[in-house]
Amino acid sequence: MKIMCKWCNVSTHCHIVSEEVSEHHGAYGIDSVKIGKIKIHKHFKGKNYCKGSDRTITIPLDKIKDNKVHYH
Repeated sequence: MKIMCKWCNVSTHCHIVSEEVSEHHGAYGIDSVKIGKIKIHKHFKGKNYCKGSDRTITIPLDKIKDNKVHYH
């Protein structure tokens, strides 16, 4: 899977580590949303590792389309 790193704006590899169901208050009451923990692989920004490297982020799984992760 690919993700756009928000620290260096480069498309890099990532994979889903785990999934869980989270509940939040939506417009029509309590909604269940599948949340995924995504591991961003190590990558460089110039000569050094990017600070977004080797990081785990949590996003809703509906942000994943066509094997690409869309987040900000």
